[in-house]
Amino acid sequence: MEPLLDIRGLHSNIGQYHILHGVDLQVPAGGLTVLLGRNGAGKSTTLRTIMGLCRITAGCIRFKGEELGRLRTPAIARRGIAFVPEHMGIFSLLSVRENMELAATGGPMREDRLEWIFQLFPALKKFWNSPAGALSGG
Repeated sequence: MEPLLDIRGLHSNIGQYHILHGVDLQVPAGGLTVLLGRNGAGKSTTLRTIMGLCRITAGCIRFKGEELGRLRTPAIARRGIAFVPEHMGIFSLLSVRENMELAATGGPMREDRLEWIFQLFPALKKFWNSPAGALSGG
């Protein structure tokens, strides 16, 4: 079966700095993939490059078989890819639930999807109605 996300030989720069040097990554459909590495290893740059926020200098990114490398960020987002930056990009006065509802791209969240998310992140359910800005960043 074709992977949901397939990255081959990805190179990307931030300004004059060559950050990604031939990244290969596959995310299977229905699977879970984790990107690990030390500070400065290129994790965030990989995600930003997938989203079109950093320019690809070599390699390719395919999502559901479609090449994304030349698409702009809004077109990539419309295909169902999202990126939550590591900084606290939330509405702190809104609840966790309200922040999640704002982030939902396809309308209201389905109950079955929400239960699946709660299974992956049990603390999310515990703090669902808490103000997002009152939670720890860790």
